[in-house]
Order: sequence, then structure tokens, then C-alpha cells
Amino acid sequence: MDYKVTIDFAPIYECVTSLSALIGKQNHNALDAGPPWVRQVQAQFAPVKLQRMKEVMKLTDNFSLSPYIWSCPGERTVEQFLGWFTALSPGELYEISGRFGQSVPANLAELRDAAAEVIRVWNDGYFKSIDPAITAGLQQEATARAALLDGTNDMELYEAATQGMRLYPAETLKQVILIPQYHARPLVISSLYDEYVFTSYSCDALPPEEGRPSAALLRLTRALSDETRLFILRLLTGSQLNFTEIVKAVGLSKSTIHYHLIALRAAGLIIVHSSGKSTSYSLRLEALNGLSGQIGDYLKG
Repeated sequence: MDYKVTIDFAPIYECVTSLSALIGKQNHNALDAGPPWVRQVQAQFAPVKLQRMKEVMKLTDNFSLSPYIWSCPGERTVEQFLGWFTALSPGELYEISGRFGQSVPANLAELRDAAAEVIRVWNDGYFKSIDPAITAGLQQEATARAALLDGTNDMELYEAATQGMRLYPAETLKQVILIPQYHARPLVISSLYDEYVFTSYSCDALPPEEGRPSAALLRLTRALSDETRLFILRLLTGSQLNFTEIVKAVGLSKSTIHYHLIALRAAGLIIVHSSGKSTSYSLRLEALNGLSGQIGDYLKG
């Protein structure tokens, strides 16, 4: 059964994504903004507030806000969403979670209150002061991407938006919600449910400085500048391998291979084949075919 793709964006999505990017320590080195952004933002908060945010994010690790943001009416600014979210009765909270097949903890209302608390702190201390061009650019991307949907190209559009994530139809999967995000670039982050998938994909919402290469070109050239990553691409030429097979062929640790695959996927150099709980990888020729053109365009200005 084929799934349908919808493009969605609202400021509250990016607010939550940016908070998760700060708290998710395991991904700091993989972020385009990297540890310097993390240190800069952490300096804006008192240690006790940072610790509280970390504690709440850990408590709500298996409690995705995406179904609630998707269900919220209106413009879904941070303030408007929090007003709606905190006004939901326990029964309404459970109804929304149940509709998406989300695991429902017994203390759902308490988790909601804790999540709303740290989002307010994060919004006041950081998010409401970000460059408004970021959210404007994300909205423009969502509008432009939605215009490309024609009712027959859902799977292809998903792969293009995510730079190589190929999501195959499943018996129960009905709808995929694609959400452009800026702060967690170049990561692609998905929340999976029986009938729904929410995927936040990387979007360079701000243009590069005058005369500087684009973020996409930098990811591509950096990905190709490493011997191990080139070897992985050679392995994937004409082959579709799973993670264990790549680790065995390369002979490095799982964490190292994971890091290299993130870089290759961010550059759009590999296809990530996802079907149920199965994931495998193959070479994505589109990025390589367009490399010379991208470099030529940049050099010509």
C-alpha cells in the first residue's frame, strides 16, 4: 500500500528541534553548527536551568511532541501551541497519543507539564531571539516542496527532500509528514508509528555569506575528502549492504562507521533503504553526477 506525503512546518517544530539539538550530546560533533554553537548557547542559561532541561528531555525521550504539534490548530507559534497543549485534558492527551499508536505512559499529563515548562524556558532564553529569516526560510522551503507533490511522486519526493532516505511502502503506513529543520542540520530525524512517520529533514534556510560555498557543497567535498568514506562508497558501488556488512568489510568500530555514514548521507552520497526495521545502504549517483557542476558554478560565481 502506497503512503501519502504531506509537508508541514510551524515555528514550534523548530523550537523543539533546536532544543533537542542542544541536549542530544551524542550528535554534537555531527551538527553543522557543531560544539561551538552548543557552548555559545549553553552560556546563555544558568547551570540549574540547563540541568532541568536535560532531565526533562531524558524523561520525555520516548514521548514525541510531533503528533501533538501536527494535531494543534492555528499558526502553531511557540506561545500558541503551549497554550493549546497545556489546556488539553488528560483524556484529550491520551486520545491524541492513541490515535497515532504512541506508547502512552501512565504519567502522561505530568510529562506534558514538564515538557511545556522547559520549552517555555528554551523559548525565552534562546529560540524567540533567533534570526527570523530562519523560520521564514523553513516556511518557504515547506511551501516550495509541497508544490512539487502531484499525487504520484510521494516516495520520490521523500527521497529527494531527505537526500537519499528511501522509505518503502508498508502494509500499515498511510501518511508521512515531512518537516524542514535548520538547527539539527545535516541530520534527518524520524518518529515512527504504525500508520504515520514524522521526518524532520535538513534545510539550509539561510544563504551562505557572499563568496562562500554553500553548506551542501561543503558537505559533499568534505565527505569525499576521507579515505574511509571513499572506501565505503566503493563497497556500495553496485551493492546494497547493511550496517553489519559495512563494519565487517571496513574493519573499524561500529561508532566510527556510524559517523562516516552520517557524513555520506548528509552529502547525499548514499541511499538509505528503510523497510520496516530493516536498513541497508547503496551508492546514490545523483550527488556524484552533479559534483562538477556545483564546483563549476561556485568558481564562476
